[in-house]
Amino acid sequence: MYKKALHTLIILVTLCLTSVNAQVFPVNVNPQVIPPYSLRLSEYGTSISEKLLVNLLLTDINESNRQVRLKFFVESNGGVSIQSNDVVIGAPPIFLEGGIPLRLSNVDLRAYFQLENLQGISPQQYNLPLPEGFYRFCFEVYDAQSGQQISRKSCTAVYLVLNDPPILNVPNRGEQVLMRDPQNIIFQWTPRHLNATNVEYEFTLVEIWDNQMNPQAVFLSSPPLYQTNTFATTLLYGPGETPLLPDKTYAWRVRAMVSDGISETSVFKNDGYSEIYHFTYSGACSEPEYILAEAKSTTSEKILWQGVDHIRYNIQYRKKDTENAVWFDTGTVNENGTIYNLEPGTTYEFRVGGQCLDNGPFTYSQIYEFTTIVLPEETNTYNCGITPEIVITNQEPLETMVINDVFTAGDFPVTVKQVDGQNGSFTGWGYIVVPYLEDTRIKVDFSGIRINTDYQLIDGVVETDYDENWGGVDDISNEIDAIVDLTTGGILDILEDIADRLREGELTGEDREALLERIERDLPEDEIRELEELDQQITALEEQLEQAETEEEKEEIQNQIDQLNQNFADQLDQIKEEIVDLIVKAIEKYYSQNRSQEEKLIADYDAIYSFSSDDTTGGDESDLDEVFEFEFEGETTVNTVPEEFTQIFDVQEKFHLYFFSKSIAENVEDKEWIRSFVSKALETDVDLPKILKESQDSGDSENRIIDLLIEGIEKALKGLIDNYKYKYFGQ
Repeated sequence: MYKKALHTLIILVTLCLTSVNAQVFPVNVNPQVIPPYSLRLSEYGTSISEKLLVNLLLTDINESNRQVRLKFFVESNGGVSIQSNDVVIGAPPIFLEGGIPLRLSNVDLRAYFQLENLQGISPQQYNLPLPEGFYRFCFEVYDAQSGQQISRKSCTAVYLVLNDPPILNVPNRGEQVLMRDPQNIIFQWTPRHLNATNVEYEFTLVEIWDNQMNPQAVFLSSPPLYQTNTFATTLLYGPGETPLLPDKTYAWRVRAMVSDGISETSVFKNDGYSEIYHFTYSGACSEPEYILAEAKSTTSEKILWQGVDHIRYNIQYRKKDTENAVWFDTGTVNENGTIYNLEPGTTYEFRVGGQCLDNGPFTYSQIYEFTTIVLPEETNTYNCGITPEIVITNQEPLETMVINDVFTAGDFPVTVKQVDGQNGSFTGWGYIVVPYLEDTRIKVDFSGIRINTDYQLIDGVVETDYDENWGGVDDISNEIDAIVDLTTGGILDILEDIADRLREGELTGEDREALLERIERDLPEDEIRELEELDQQITALEEQLEQAETEEEKEEIQNQIDQLNQNFADQLDQIKEEIVDLIVKAIEKYYSQNRSQEEKLIADYDAIYSFSSDDTTGGDESDLDEVFEFEFEGETTVNTVPEEFTQIFDVQEKFHLYFFSKSIAENVEDKEWIRSFVSKALETDVDLPKILKESQDSGDSENRIIDLLIEGIEKALKGLIDNYKYKYFGQ
């Protein structure tokens, strides 16, 4: 029995040793992908720059000139599985010398990345970027003669992501740029790339000759007036460049790219191209002058200037030297304004724009800076529940107040979102930001309050639209309601607000879940499903973050969370743009369907009023009364109205309906204009995004969706014409 057990033990040990020895391979392989990481496999086979390295080492120093071949794999958790064929056409022979490392790059291994040598990828996918996510680039080494595997499968993991193209800052879309002598125009943009280095920008400027066409379409079909490359994010268009003509419209665009001088690396969405902005080069409206900044407190700054025949002003401000900093706006009709909710000891950039015509563009000044003051001692100065001692001596009433104006009620700045009234007395609603509640926005209402010329509340009450007992401030549903209540343009404004909060890292898992439940009735099911998948990924990472033990792990997980929040926000922006683009297509189609009738509509309309004028001035008044003589007795239907009246009503409606639609169609490049129309359409119970959602969920084609939107647009226009008595809906 003992000998039998010993014999069994020897066999087991022998088998174990054999198994261990079987895992010792004579070749070590070590792959490495070099940033910036290209998402196109085709670029690894065509680029002459090194994008991937493979180090091979034959560990047996007594062996030489051993011929090997490689097998290449690309794998991801998202289901991507690509590998090279066993026989790689065009691959050069690889020989290893014992103890001497061999370094290969994609330039040496280009055959392994050719389409004919790959499995698991179609010709269509080959030239497209891979889906974003974590990937493993792996290699195995095989003996060229026997075909035996002589290395482990060794991998390197990378996160492949397409970076966002730059955001254009100044001149802004539709802005009016003041002529200067000598010529001096500043163009500025903000980069948004995360994993790209040595980024170069291609700046293109085009003159827009046809102002009736969409500037973006004209830009794409016109030769560049000026084009140059730069590594900076600011460009001075000075007197040495082609002179710009007065009162002409120009459009500009920036493309971000990573290049070695010969080939480019695909690391940007939309091939690195930004949006297209246009501006008017004019001397008709001067910029505000003598601009000063005066510190009012650690979190507020008063901006003063002198206007030049302006009717309205707009202050734009943002943090300086902050990645992806966004411009914020505050408007006023006075020659001063106060910016609130700033951070102490922080430098901000700002500029002031003046408007010379109703609904006209703003002419902005150059960019200035101010730094908020810091208290001598870093102490919390908020005193919840203590009434501040504020002495107001100025009783001069404020002439008028507009949306985005800010007045102070006690020590709280109130941002106005809707207002009526004049001569110091105003009614409307807005919001306050409560610093000691983590800058939560709270909606407030006011009625018949009095405001002085220093934008201070001197009489009346501002009431919160929140829990008056300040209970339940931690209930996330209140904050979600605040987001929805503070947006006046329906789902488009809600999506924009959510995206901004995601980029600022203000929303946690509970916030996102509540918001998804709130917006799912307004968005197509496919879009909601994609957002839910992103939310699940972020939630899983947030749970990992809580369990992480080392600072390195926490930092890595937090970076992943920030990236996914950015992706979430980008997805919301994309959904918003898709909604607007389909509505734009419907507006353009509706306008084009009726454009051929423009001359007839004008003639019919003129005929009505010339007929009325002739009869009332030169004809017999009794004859005119006879033509239109009828009486309403009780309830009167349309059938009882004389035919002459119904014809006039019909011509009037068609005339105003057409030119109303024309004014919108000619401004479709201005997304804010379209969003204003979508918001106004809600007043007529027409929810264009909801029409779009229901049609998409039903599986309708794009043409069918556009036709349904056209029906809604026509209904909305008729309702707006009736509500506003043919007045311009934006006034």
